[in-house]
Amino acid sequence: MKKRILAFIFCVLMCVSCAFNIISCSKKSSDDSSSGNNGGSTSNKTDALVLMSEELDGLFNPFYSTTGADGTIVSMTQIGMITTKFVNGEIEVAFGNDEATVVLDYESTYDDVNDETTYTFVIKNGIKYSDGHALTMHDIMFNLYVYLDPVYTGSSTMYSTDIKGLQDYRNQTFGNDSGDTSGSDAINKGATTKATARRNELINLYKAVDTDSGATFYADYETMKAAIAVADISEGYLEAIFTDKQISEMSDQELQEKGRAQLLADYEKTRELFLEELGRDYNSAKDSYTEEPYKSAIVKDSNGNQIAVGFDELVSFMFLEGYVEVKYVEGADGKVDKTKIDYVTLKYNNNAVTDKNSAVDYVYNDKINSELEVILRYWATGTTLFTEYTAKGKEIVLQNNKGDSDALLIPNISGIVSLGHTEDFKGETIEVNGTDYLIATNHDSQGVVTDEGAYDVLQITINGVDPKAIWNFAFAVAPQHYYAPSQTVDIENNKFGVVFSDFAFQRDEIQSQRNIRVPLGAGAYQATNASNGSDNLITGFYANNVVYFKRNEYFHTVGNMENAKIEKVRYQVVSASNALNALETGSVHYVSPQYTKYNIDKLNQLSSSGIVHMSTSQLGYGYIGINAGKVPDIELRKAIMTAMDTALAIEYYATGTAETIYFPMSLVSWAYPLDELGNPEQINGKEYIAVRFDEAAAKEMILSYMSDVNASAGDSRLKLNFTIAGANVEDHPCYAVFTKAARILNECGWDIQVIPDTQALTKLATGSLAVWAAAWGSTIDPDLYQVYHKNSTATSTYAWGYREILSGSDAQYGEEKAILDELSELIDDARETTNKKRRAAIYEEAMSLILDLAVELPVYQRDVLYAYNSNVIDSNSLPKESELNPYSSPLDRIWELEFAQ
Repeated sequence: MKKRILAFIFCVLMCVSCAFNIISCSKKSSDDSSSGNNGGSTSNKTDALVLMSEELDGLFNPFYSTTGADGTIVSMTQIGMITTKFVNGEIEVAFGNDEATVVLDYESTYDDVNDETTYTFVIKNGIKYSDGHALTMHDIMFNLYVYLDPVYTGSSTMYSTDIKGLQDYRNQTFGNDSGDTSGSDAINKGATTKATARRNELINLYKAVDTDSGATFYADYETMKAAIAVADISEGYLEAIFTDKQISEMSDQELQEKGRAQLLADYEKTRELFLEELGRDYNSAKDSYTEEPYKSAIVKDSNGNQIAVGFDELVSFMFLEGYVEVKYVEGADGKVDKTKIDYVTLKYNNNAVTDKNSAVDYVYNDKINSELEVILRYWATGTTLFTEYTAKGKEIVLQNNKGDSDALLIPNISGIVSLGHTEDFKGETIEVNGTDYLIATNHDSQGVVTDEGAYDVLQITINGVDPKAIWNFAFAVAPQHYYAPSQTVDIENNKFGVVFSDFAFQRDEIQSQRNIRVPLGAGAYQATNASNGSDNLITGFYANNVVYFKRNEYFHTVGNMENAKIEKVRYQVVSASNALNALETGSVHYVSPQYTKYNIDKLNQLSSSGIVHMSTSQLGYGYIGINAGKVPDIELRKAIMTAMDTALAIEYYATGTAETIYFPMSLVSWAYPLDELGNPEQINGKEYIAVRFDEAAAKEMILSYMSDVNASAGDSRLKLNFTIAGANVEDHPCYAVFTKAARILNECGWDIQVIPDTQALTKLATGSLAVWAAAWGSTIDPDLYQVYHKNSTATSTYAWGYREILSGSDAQYGEEKAILDELSELIDDARETTNKKRRAAIYEEAMSLILDLAVELPVYQRDVLYAYNSNVIDSNSLPKESELNPYSSPLDRIWELEFAQ
């Protein structure tokens, strides 16, 4: 399943951040040596605490991590500016020496004369990162300027906060500091135009040099390379890769030569990414078709001879890529039952496909030459490239705005101020929450405060009010010296460790191979390897499905913290379906399994051997998503939703632990619509979302939607995969929903298959899936900007197909564009008031529009289950079940955990 992606302004508490979280079913790693336990008992020689992790992408970067599982790994090494506490049923901001935060004291003040809110943060002295470097105001400003850079493409939406001077800085123009985003809209549109021109240059050349006389296109590597060498590069492409200044300084010949060089690089990059994508596909497929009807299918070679029973990993991969023909069982009525396979026929030479490399090469060599346009438009490879092209396009638009000057017109964000670095505050104090703090004005070369008894003070001023703003400022403070070592920080002279609007800097330095594989921060733990050392961490930190941590010996510098009581922690990748088996055998000590009746019964049986479980409501909900880029007809998206009997998902969970929902928001949120009696609203007014499912009525409505767009059996638009995240389709709450919907749609002339995919998370982040089942882990505030606003750059918008909607024609996406305009305006309106009643009313209207867009179908709200081995973990070092709440995890203060004696 997935969480809002997101993350993020990444806070140590996962309830503050938002990220993808996927239900996975990976095979258990053979590396269980980190635990000395066996069964429900334990010896006193337990060496490391072993925690369950869901599938990991391995993107362990605080700025760019997107998945919930990856975010958990990163959070072990980080501390945030602020954190949270749960008081009398409400979430409040937490900070101070008794909290693992950068901030010592904080308050916000509203100026009704100027209609602006100022957030004041007093920064602790003496904090050190796990490598011994000091955490200072240098690092805080660096983090802010990374998140607010116009070409930053991570999941943080801090840029959506109306910080004074932010629009001027991001656009490098004066005059829209009032919150007017028209400048940003124009820049985004210009960037998209340039990205489209850059992609189309390669597509058009591919079509022009086609060597296939048939209906399809074909051009091999040598043909493309030769064509690029003599190509007449278009003006649009040149403007997509060079600034106006660069173009003016080059001759036509030089422009053409450099344009051809870049086009060749684009083509080479496409080939490289596509090969990598196929490798990921293989890893996904090899664990994805292990249950019925695949494991009993008769497999025939291309000559019709039976060669095997059941899919192996090679057949699974080739099936995923479209090289296996499936003959389903037909009933007496002539209808096809896609839950039963008669036999499958290989449409490739199985003698040439004998292992992973040969299988990937076979598909690669076939498709890269004959489907280049499809790859660039629809595969994850194409969406990844388009994201890069867009970021580069934005960089060029901004450089053009600057004109000939190499210096920034607007060198800083006026609303972000380190008081002691920008004005003469020597001897001055500031009152925060009734305490006077001496403002530091003297620092050493590393930014460490040298004034005795003084503190650095950060002030962020926004226009008006914004109830979400404080949570956007809850970012983890990652070290500048580690994540951007080539840069320096000189706050007085507007140097913040970030190269402004430079996509190459973000890609190659902030996201260097080391920086995405090995996180570093001031958190309770630091990265290590299986030997508890620091060698080869790029490959050793996460190896064989295990992530290795050791205690950060500098954690006590955060305040009144003590260094972690347990020296070594391991995260072991374990599927949700195997979580209790792993707990029972002792290969892990703490898990979060699905809240099914079977699991509860199993946990009750294990209680006598020391296994303890507890639960609370989940801050999130399950949903079904539809990508408007893959299913562009809104009527067909509504038809798909009409087929979903969402009540079936509730049967997956233990009685009373889940319920059907009808709006895209967690029931835990105060903003979920309520009826007159104060109960969750069960009528959403959308005819295609049934409160009580009627199959006959659903079929009639589906056929009507199909008729609206002239779709009938055999139409390519009706051939889709419904993707279950993980390896086992049956081990998912939406499996029954999908299988029933597939049957109904297939009986109406569609061609639907329900498939598992262990790489679903990665594909969602690039907008590569058509229809999928997942779940959001919601944020503390019900703000909808990150996931639904048209100007959000979070990867969730790729999954919805926003990129295609916003760049598509009005003829194709006119209705969707109108909905997005209205929806985005409502989201903005809701952030301009702190009145909860008013905000809730706006969100109900906004969520109705989200449903109108027909890209998300709410399904269920559930409880979350935790279980641990009390023979290994001292129960007194964990919160009691009565202390749990939806906004936190039992591991939030992991440094306080102790082994049982």
